[in-house]
Amino acid sequence: MDFDFNRYIEDFNTNDDESKFVAKYYTEDLVVDGPQGTMHGRQAWIDMLGATHVGIKERLQPIMVAREGDKVMAESNATFTASRDRLDFPFGPLKKGESVTVRFFASYRLRGHQIAHLTLGFWLPSMRKG
Repeated sequence: MDFDFNRYIEDFNTNDDESKFVAKYYTEDLVVDGPQGTMHGRQAWIDMLGATHVGIKERLQPIMVAREGDKVMAESNATFTASRDRLDFPFGPLKKGESVTVRFFASYRLRGHQIAHLTLGFWLPSMRKG
């Protein structure tokens, strides 16, 4: 089975179980590099997603995707919508019903049908002009 990026996005956007989603799409020895540092292993990624998504629904909307062999690069908008107040939300305080959209650039290194290495960068709305 080959990695299906469109299915990955669809499953991400309808996911209610971080553990199940991560087990399906990420290798056990996953490495995630981002602005806050490097995470190792599925459980670290599950923990980070779980903490981010408490009271928050995240929806990814790809803008541009390129793939060559085992590498995928994607530019996406991630919209985070609060189902309850999250004054401690990492991308800024949100009250119930409020949303913030963050631009992400992601580089995925695949191993078979799973992601083995993910590198993330993002820009908050306040960091973008025009």
